Amino acid sequence: MSLQVLTKNPKLCCPAPLECSGGFVIERGGTIWESYVPVKGTFTFDGSTNSTSATIRIHLFNGKVVTRNLQPEQSFAFTGDNVKKIEAFVSEIPSNILFRHCAQELIDLNCKLRNKCCPQSLQCELPVTYRNIPVGEDFLLWQSTLPVRGFLEINLFSFAGGSVKIIIKRFNNPDLVKTITQNTVIHASDMKALLVCIPRNLADPPDMSVQYCIKDQLNKKIAF
Repeated sequence: MSLQVLTKNPKLCCPAPLECSGGFVIERGGTIWESYVPVKGTFTFDGSTNSTSATIRIHLFNGKVVTRNLQPEQSFAFTGDNVKKIEAFVSEIPSNILFRHCAQELIDLNCKLRNKCCPQSLQCELPVTYRNIPVGEDFLLWQSTLPVRGFLEINLFSFAGGSVKIIIKRFNNPDLVKTITQNTVIHASDMKALLVCIPRNLADPPDMSVQYCIKDQLNKKIAF
Protein backbone atom coordinates (compact mmCIF):
# COMPACT_ATOMS: atom_id res chain seq x y z
CA MET A 1 0.00 0.00 0.00
CA SER A 2 1.35 3.39 -0.91
CA LEU A 3 1.98 5.91 1.80
CA GLN A 4 -0.70 8.63 1.92
CA VAL A 5 -0.46 11.84 3.86
CA LEU A 6 -3.86 13.14 4.92
CA THR A 7 -4.40 16.71 6.02
CA LYS A 8 -7.45 18.33 7.51
CA ASN A 9 -7.47 21.14 4.93
CA PRO A 10 -5.88 20.04 1.66
CA LYS A 11 -3.98 22.83 -0.05
CA LEU A 12 -5.35 23.98 -3.38
CA CYS A 13 -2.65 23.49 -5.98
CA CYS A 14 -2.68 24.90 -9.50
CA PRO A 15 -0.12 24.66 -12.29
CA ALA A 16 2.20 27.62 -12.55
CA PRO A 17 1.94 29.53 -15.83
CA LEU A 18 4.87 29.32 -18.19
CA GLU A 19 7.14 32.37 -18.02
CA CYS A 20 10.01 33.24 -20.31
CA SER A 21 12.25 36.04 -21.45
CA GLY A 22 14.54 36.48 -24.42
CA GLY A 23 15.36 38.62 -27.41
CA PHE A 24 17.02 39.03 -30.78
CA VAL A 25 17.75 41.67 -33.41
CA ILE A 26 15.03 42.39 -35.98
CA GLU A 27 16.79 42.59 -39.35
CA ARG A 28 13.84 42.32 -41.74
CA GLY A 29 10.08 42.71 -41.66
CA GLY A 30 7.39 40.17 -40.89
CA THR A 31 5.94 38.31 -37.91
CA ILE A 32 8.53 38.29 -35.12
CA TRP A 33 6.48 36.77 -32.28
CA GLU A 34 3.28 34.71 -32.24
CA SER A 35 1.22 32.77 -29.72
CA TYR A 36 -1.72 30.41 -30.13
CA VAL A 37 -2.74 30.89 -26.48
CA PRO A 38 -3.38 34.24 -24.73
CA VAL A 39 -0.23 35.72 -23.22
CA LYS A 40 0.58 38.73 -21.08
CA GLY A 41 3.95 40.40 -21.00
CA THR A 42 6.23 43.32 -21.75
CA PHE A 43 7.79 43.72 -25.20
CA THR A 44 10.47 46.28 -26.09
CA PHE A 45 11.70 47.54 -29.45
CA ASP A 46 15.04 49.28 -28.95
CA GLY A 47 15.91 51.08 -32.17
CA SER A 48 18.53 53.41 -30.69
CA THR A 49 21.16 52.15 -33.16
CA ASN A 50 18.74 51.56 -36.03
CA SER A 51 19.05 53.69 -39.19
CA THR A 52 15.69 52.85 -40.83
CA SER A 53 12.05 53.65 -40.06
CA ALA A 54 9.76 50.87 -38.84
CA THR A 55 6.14 50.10 -37.99
CA ILE A 56 5.31 47.84 -35.06
CA ARG A 57 1.91 46.11 -34.91
CA ILE A 58 0.81 44.22 -31.79
CA HIS A 59 -2.28 42.06 -32.34
CA LEU A 60 -4.53 41.13 -29.40
CA PHE A 61 -6.92 38.19 -29.16
CA ASN A 62 -9.88 40.59 -28.97
CA GLY A 63 -9.12 41.74 -32.52
CA LYS A 64 -7.60 45.09 -31.60
CA VAL A 65 -4.20 46.17 -32.88
CA VAL A 66 -1.70 48.51 -31.22
CA THR A 67 0.39 50.29 -33.88
CA ARG A 68 3.53 52.38 -33.35
CA ASN A 69 5.52 54.08 -36.13
CA LEU A 70 9.20 54.59 -35.34
CA GLN A 71 11.65 56.89 -37.10
CA PRO A 72 15.37 56.00 -37.21
CA GLU A 73 16.87 55.62 -33.71
CA GLN A 74 13.45 55.71 -32.01
CA SER A 75 12.26 53.04 -29.56
CA PHE A 76 9.02 51.81 -27.99
CA ALA A 77 7.91 49.53 -25.15
CA PHE A 78 4.53 47.81 -24.66
CA THR A 79 2.85 45.86 -21.84
CA GLY A 80 -0.44 44.02 -22.24
CA ASP A 81 -2.42 40.82 -21.90
CA ASN A 82 -4.17 38.64 -24.48
CA VAL A 83 -1.29 39.28 -26.87
CA LYS A 84 -1.52 37.13 -30.00
CA LYS A 85 1.02 38.27 -32.58
CA ILE A 86 3.66 40.96 -33.14
CA GLU A 87 4.73 42.20 -36.56
CA ALA A 88 7.54 44.55 -37.51
CA PHE A 89 7.74 46.22 -40.92
CA VAL A 90 10.97 48.04 -41.80
CA SER A 91 11.65 50.47 -44.64
CA GLU A 92 15.08 49.02 -45.48
CA ILE A 93 16.97 45.85 -44.68
CA PRO A 94 18.88 44.98 -42.70
CA SER A 95 17.42 46.90 -39.78
CA ASN A 96 18.91 46.87 -36.29
CA ILE A 97 16.07 46.86 -33.76
CA LEU A 98 16.73 44.95 -30.54
CA PHE A 99 13.54 43.09 -29.58
CA ARG A 100 13.15 41.81 -26.02
CA HIS A 101 10.21 39.97 -24.47
CA CYS A 102 9.15 38.96 -20.97
CA ALA A 103 5.92 36.95 -21.13
CA GLN A 104 3.60 34.64 -19.19
CA GLU A 105 0.76 32.50 -20.48
CA LEU A 106 -2.72 33.24 -19.11
CA ILE A 107 -4.23 30.28 -17.24
CA ASP A 108 -7.42 32.01 -16.09
CA LEU A 109 -8.57 35.14 -17.89
CA ASN A 110 -11.07 35.90 -15.09
CA CYS A 111 -8.60 35.43 -12.26
CA LYS A 112 -9.09 37.43 -9.09
CA LEU A 113 -6.35 38.12 -6.59
CA ARG A 114 -8.20 36.40 -3.73
CA ASN A 115 -8.53 33.20 -5.77
CA LYS A 116 -5.96 30.70 -4.46
CA CYS A 117 -5.45 29.43 -8.00
CA CYS A 118 -4.58 32.86 -9.33
CA PRO A 119 -1.21 32.99 -11.13
CA GLN A 120 1.44 35.24 -9.66
CA SER A 121 1.99 38.67 -11.17
CA LEU A 122 4.55 38.73 -13.97
CA GLN A 123 7.49 40.96 -13.08
CA CYS A 124 9.66 42.18 -15.95
CA GLU A 125 12.97 44.03 -15.80
CA LEU A 126 13.84 45.39 -19.23
CA PRO A 127 15.99 48.35 -20.38
CA VAL A 128 15.32 50.59 -23.39
CA THR A 129 17.44 53.39 -24.88
CA TYR A 130 15.64 56.29 -26.57
CA ARG A 131 17.24 58.57 -29.16
CA ASN A 132 15.88 60.98 -31.78
CA ILE A 133 13.14 62.16 -29.40
CA PRO A 134 11.10 64.97 -30.99
CA VAL A 135 11.18 68.26 -29.07
CA GLY A 136 8.16 70.29 -28.01
CA GLU A 137 5.68 67.39 -27.89
CA ASP A 138 4.54 64.67 -25.51
CA PHE A 139 6.39 61.68 -27.00
CA LEU A 140 5.19 58.17 -26.11
CA LEU A 141 7.91 55.86 -24.74
CA TRP A 142 5.82 53.02 -23.26
CA GLN A 143 2.17 52.07 -23.03
CA SER A 144 0.15 49.34 -21.30
CA THR A 145 -3.33 47.92 -21.78
CA LEU A 146 -3.46 46.72 -18.15
CA PRO A 147 -2.56 48.46 -14.86
CA VAL A 148 1.02 47.90 -13.70
CA ARG A 149 3.06 49.02 -10.73
CA GLY A 150 6.78 49.29 -10.20
CA PHE A 151 9.89 51.38 -10.66
CA LEU A 152 10.92 53.39 -13.70
CA GLU A 153 14.61 54.32 -13.62
CA ILE A 154 15.07 57.24 -16.01
CA ASN A 155 18.60 58.22 -17.08
CA LEU A 156 19.52 61.26 -19.15
CA PHE A 157 22.72 61.24 -21.19
CA SER A 158 24.33 63.45 -23.84
CA PHE A 159 22.76 66.14 -21.66
CA ALA A 160 24.33 69.59 -21.33
CA GLY A 161 21.83 70.83 -18.75
CA GLY A 162 18.27 72.06 -18.48
CA SER A 163 15.14 70.06 -17.70
CA VAL A 164 12.66 67.66 -19.31
CA LYS A 165 9.09 66.82 -18.37
CA ILE A 166 8.10 63.25 -17.54
CA ILE A 167 4.41 62.28 -17.74
CA ILE A 168 3.03 59.02 -16.33
CA LYS A 169 -0.56 58.32 -17.41
CA ARG A 170 -2.55 56.17 -14.96
CA PHE A 171 -5.78 54.16 -14.99
CA ASN A 172 -8.55 55.94 -13.03
CA ASN A 173 -5.99 58.22 -11.35
CA PRO A 174 -4.52 61.66 -12.08
CA ASP A 175 -1.43 61.86 -14.27
CA LEU A 176 1.93 62.10 -12.54
CA VAL A 177 3.91 64.98 -14.04
CA LYS A 178 7.51 65.58 -12.98
CA THR A 179 10.21 67.92 -14.27
CA ILE A 180 13.63 66.32 -13.99
CA THR A 181 17.16 67.66 -14.41
CA GLN A 182 19.09 64.49 -13.63
CA ASN A 183 18.76 60.72 -13.38
CA THR A 184 15.57 59.81 -11.51
CA VAL A 185 13.67 56.79 -10.18
CA ILE A 186 9.86 56.96 -10.03
CA HIS A 187 7.72 54.35 -8.23
CA ALA A 188 3.99 54.32 -9.02
CA SER A 189 0.92 52.13 -9.43
CA ASP A 190 -1.94 51.95 -11.97
CA MET A 191 0.46 53.04 -14.71
CA LYS A 192 -0.63 52.87 -18.34
CA ALA A 193 1.81 55.07 -20.29
CA LEU A 194 5.12 56.94 -20.05
CA LEU A 195 5.71 60.09 -22.10
CA VAL A 196 8.48 62.68 -22.23
CA CYS A 197 8.41 66.30 -23.36
CA ILE A 198 11.72 67.96 -24.23
CA PRO A 199 11.55 71.79 -24.38
CA ARG A 200 12.23 73.39 -27.75
CA ASN A 201 14.74 75.80 -26.23
CA LEU A 202 17.24 73.10 -25.26
CA ALA A 203 20.36 73.61 -27.35
CA ASP A 204 21.35 69.94 -27.07
CA PRO A 205 18.29 67.67 -26.52
CA PRO A 206 19.21 64.64 -24.43
CA ASP A 207 19.00 60.94 -25.16
CA MET A 208 17.39 58.76 -22.50
CA SER A 209 17.34 55.27 -21.13
CA VAL A 210 14.58 53.71 -19.03
CA GLN A 211 14.90 50.61 -16.91
CA TYR A 212 11.41 49.13 -16.49
CA CYS A 213 10.96 47.08 -13.32
CA ILE A 214 7.20 46.50 -13.42
CA LYS A 215 4.55 43.89 -12.67
CA ASP A 216 0.90 43.61 -13.56
CA GLN A 217 -1.81 44.27 -10.97
CA LEU A 218 -3.94 41.14 -11.09
CA ASN A 219 -6.65 42.62 -8.88
CA LYS A 220 -7.41 45.37 -11.39
CA LYS A 221 -8.70 44.40 -14.82
CA ILE A 222 -9.38 47.21 -17.27
CA ALA A 223 -11.25 46.69 -20.56
CA PHE A 224 -9.18 47.82 -23.53
